[in-house]
Parts: sequence; structure tokens; C-alpha cells
Amino acid sequence: MRVPFGGRFSKAAFAGVCVIMLAAIGVVVGLLVASRVPVGVAVGERAPDFSLEHLISNRPVSLKEFRGNVVILLFWQSTCPDCRLAMPYFQELLDAYGSQGLVVLGVDLDRDPDQARSYLEEHGYTLIPLWGSYEEAMSIVELFQVPLVPHAILIDKKGIIRFRGTFPDLPSTAEIEKWLSR
Repeated sequence: MRVPFGGRFSKAAFAGVCVIMLAAIGVVVGLLVASRVPVGVAVGERAPDFSLEHLISNRPVSLKEFRGNVVILLFWQSTCPDCRLAMPYFQELLDAYGSQGLVVLGVDLDRDPDQARSYLEEHGYTLIPLWGSYEEAMSIVELFQVPLVPHAILIDKKGIIRFRGTFPDLPSTAEIEKWLSR
């Protein structure tokens, strides 16, 4: 085999160069995969349990309390414009499907619990509002790898994640009805 600089490659040298190039490509691909942002708990996996305080009653509330229900885990903030757009939709879902076993747990990421309480009361939202210290809230955000708010995670009656989405990609009524009927 002729090479551009006028010399010749033996077959062994050519094979060696190919092996080195493939190894380099493998390293680059490995680094790219390793540097990707983790996706958190994926659809089809069991949702990990966690506990935060109820924003109104201050009692501890854990996700496992709601096994047997279809749960929407909603990460939100009262000052977030997209959250304000999405909240009426979640209230409509609760109004339509709450009696059939749908629960919406709202993990509030506001730093001022009074601001969140006022917002919920002012609009009559009846989701179960959860709140914790900054460290507690961020540990739940990290646990579920929430990229932005509002972010919704649909969990079936057995505790398996069936949907994840960030506004405007929210669980449809058909998706909720499907998991309520199982």
C-alpha cells in the first residue's frame, strides 16, 4: 500500500494504525456518553421514595403513602410563568380523576413557603403541596433529574414511572385514564 509521503505501509502497520484509530474513536464516544447529563429515574423504572413536609399542615408526606394510586409528581414554583400556565390543567385533572384515584403531589421549589401557600389558596388549587428546605428540595430534584419546571412524572399504582415531561409536554388525559384503569 502506498502512502502519501512516498513510503509503504506493511499490512501489520496498517492494521496497527486501524486498531489505534478504533481505540481513539472508542475513547471519544465513551467520553461523550459519560459527559451526558444523567436522565434520572427513567420511564419503566420504580420511583424512589422520598418524604417532604405538607406545605399547609407541616406533616411529613412520603411518596410510598400513595401506592395503589396513580400519582403525578409535579415539580413547580409559584413564580414560574410556565408553572402558572400549567397549574389549571393539573387542577382540571384532579377535578376529573381525583375520585378515581389520581393524586397530584406538588413539589414546591419556592424559597418562601408563604408565597407558595398564598398562590395555592388564591387560585383554589387542591394538589397535595410538598415543601422542604432548599437542600431537601434540591435532593429530590437531583434524585429525579428534573431539568426545568414545571416537570411532571406520572407514576402508576405499583410505583412505576410511566411518563416524564416538562411543560408543555404533560401527561394526557388518555395516558392518565389508561393507568387509572389498570
